[in-house]
Amino acid sequence: MADPRGALRVTAAGQDYTLWLGMSGLAELQARHGQDVLQKLDPPEGAGEAWVPDLNIVLDLLLASLQRHHADADRFTADEIFAENEGVVLQLLAAAFPEQEPAPGNARAPKRAAGNGRRPKRAA
Repeated sequence: MADPRGALRVTAAGQDYTLWLGMSGLAELQARHGQDVLQKLDPPEGAGEAWVPDLNIVLDLLLASLQRHHADADRFTADEIFAENEGVVLQLLAAAFPEQEPAPGNARAPKRAAGNGRRPKRAA
């Protein structure tokens, strides 16, 4: 379950975990796997149904997201979370990068069409 601050709560092996993927975790992922680390999680064009992302990236992503609230978590904890929470990587990324709508009162007004807003006069 995601919350507005970007945390994702999951359960694995009977224990509750709060996953959080922030800037420091993303920076760590980029340092280890390259600037395009998040794109590497997407299947390449023409990938078959058996394609899976680089599991080293998935493992590091889960470990980075555990560090804020569960610094003692290890790769076996990440394994359990991954195994018991289908779609956890996509849910974590959705929590980290929520689609934000403009706050009420801060939305820009629609642009007006060019001209004075009046209809053209009818020809005589």
